[in-house]
This record gives sequence, structure tokens and C-alpha cells, in this order.
Amino acid sequence: MARLPRPRRSGNRIESIHNLRGVASLAVLFDHLVATPYVAAPAAVAAMGILGNYGVTIFFFISGFVLPYSLQKSRYRIQDFPMFIARRFVRVDPPFFVVVGLTLALNIIIGIIKNTPYHIDFVQVFAHVAYIAPLLHKEWLLSVFWTLCTEFQFYIMIGLIFPILQKYPIPIAIACAACMWLYIPGYFPAERLPLGQREIIFAYLPSFMVGMATFLYWEGLTRFRTFAVAIAISVVALFFKAPLDISIVALITIVVVMYGSFYNPVLDFFGKISYSLYLIHLLVIVAVLPLFHRFDLPWFVMMLIGGGVSTVAAALIYRFVEGPALTMSKRLRLKPRAPAPKPENDAAPILELDPAPQVGKAG
Repeated sequence: MARLPRPRRSGNRIESIHNLRGVASLAVLFDHLVATPYVAAPAAVAAMGILGNYGVTIFFFISGFVLPYSLQKSRYRIQDFPMFIARRFVRVDPPFFVVVGLTLALNIIIGIIKNTPYHIDFVQVFAHVAYIAPLLHKEWLLSVFWTLCTEFQFYIMIGLIFPILQKYPIPIAIACAACMWLYIPGYFPAERLPLGQREIIFAYLPSFMVGMATFLYWEGLTRFRTFAVAIAISVVALFFKAPLDISIVALITIVVVMYGSFYNPVLDFFGKISYSLYLIHLLVIVAVLPLFHRFDLPWFVMMLIGGGVSTVAAALIYRFVEGPALTMSKRLRLKPRAPAPKPENDAAPILELDPAPQVGKAG
């Protein structure tokens, strides 16, 4: 069977993946804006907030694709696991810590204004730093943080299973589906799981597996039949445990990766700041929109204010925190390898794709 076309590359990234980051980040932002009472969007508009649910599937698909892709290009071995995790900490944590600090500062300021002093729970702060809030029975300072916990579990998982991913994709797909089925009793969409349970990666493994299987086929590391079987197992698991549209989105995402390679300046911008936007937008909504709510502005004006301020804040965090963290993480190299064979003139160059942390809907 003819190979599917490779996504277009621009510099050190795959355009279709970068576009998906932008789409998913905007979907999550839209969902939280229409859900807040400060916007008070019409029912028909608020109903479209379901688009935020698709952010979970899209972001986890992207992680499933990008992380093994990056490991493949760096010729990863299991001995590199500690350095791989260290690089993820350096890449992910600085903007996360900044937003945690801003959230604590906002709570302190609100406490002073309301004359109800806010006392920092340092165990809760530690639980955020270590991504173990559910284990310590602590609430997330912002509900959006829960997906970072899920993502970090995937970092550990892919670092451990990557050496056998190419050889056993179907057994791994079966294991991912089985974990989801055993973890979620009956028909119980994962986004409805309460905080403390929804962070566990078992509920999302088929979504990650769709990305991993797509990576294997796109890189020519597995045959189409194996790819199709792994995708079918994952999509069937999603079909019986989540709404039908989640399975459809998973399939559409595969098509977009293969055929959606085009440059769009808006998606390019939001794809770049997607992680910072995810972290900061909910804090902006609860801190800024109440200041304008008293003026009884139209709902779409409130959305523009919330979206605009969130975008500016995300751009600043990317410029001064996330961007430097990305540069620093690239300085942490895996152990040297023998140089790979030089690609032919028409072959794609070996790249180090920026595996930006992917995040989904806050719920």
C-alpha cells in the first residue's frame, strides 16, 4: 500500500502538529470563556464549549506522537531515562511554577482586600511541584493543572516503553485499552471523573496510543496493517468508554497530521504559546473579568477581553519564561551516539522536534 505523505516541516517542527496545538489551545480557551458567569454567553454559544472536550483528545494525541518522535530522532536508549526526565522538568516546570506563584499571589491579595487572610499550604505547593496532588489529597490551585499530572505520567511511561514500542505496538495498544476499560467502570466519560481520579493516565491511554501508532507508521517503523489494528483497538476502546465524537476526533486528528500541513500565521502564533496560554488563561478569567463585569458589557466583548488579556499574558510568559526554559532544556543532551547515516538529498533531515507539553480541557 502507498505510504501516506509526510507532514510538511518548517524549521524544526511539523506544521500539522504545530497547527493542532494552536487549534486545541483556542478550543480550551473558548470553552472556559463561555462557561464563566462573567461572560454569560447565550445558551447556543455556551453549548459550543464542548469543543474544549476535544482538546483532551488532541493534546494527548500530540504527546503520543511528538514524544516518541523526539526520542527516535535522538536515538534514545533506556539508559537515557534520567536525562530525558530531567529535560522534561526543565522544559515544563518554569512556566508552571510562575503561574503557581501568580495564583498564590492573587489569593493573598484577595485575602487582604476581603480581610480574610490567605495562608499558603506548603504541602499543597509541594504537591504541585511534584505533580502528586491527588496522592496527598490536595486540590489543584487551578483546576487546569490536573492535565500536567497526566502528561508527566506519560513522560515516565514513554521513557520506559519506547525501546519496545516498535516491536510490540499491538500488545501495547491492547494493554492501553485494557487499562482504560478496567479503570473506568461502564460508560463513564473520563472528563466526568472527579479530580483525584481523572488525573490517572489509565483513562486516556488509548488517546496517547493513537498518537504513538501514527508516529510508528509515519516514520515507516511499522506496516499499515499493524498501524490499522493498533488504531482500531484504541478507537474501539474510546467508542465504548467515551462519547462517539471523541472517537471521531481521534480519527480526524490522524488525517490532519497527514494532510493538514500548511502555514497559518494565527495557528503558528497560538501553537507557539499554547502551553503558556493553557496555564495562564483560567487565572486571567478569574482575576480580570470580574473587574469588567460591573459595567454590564455584552457577552462577546467580555470574551474578547478575556481572550485578549489571556493571549497577551501567555505571550509574555512565553517570551520571558517558557522560551528561555526551552533553550535551556536543549542544552541538556542525551549521551553521545554514533552519527546517523547522512540522509539522501530528498530525504527528510533528522530533527529535534520541540516536544512542548500538551494539555487538555480543565473540566
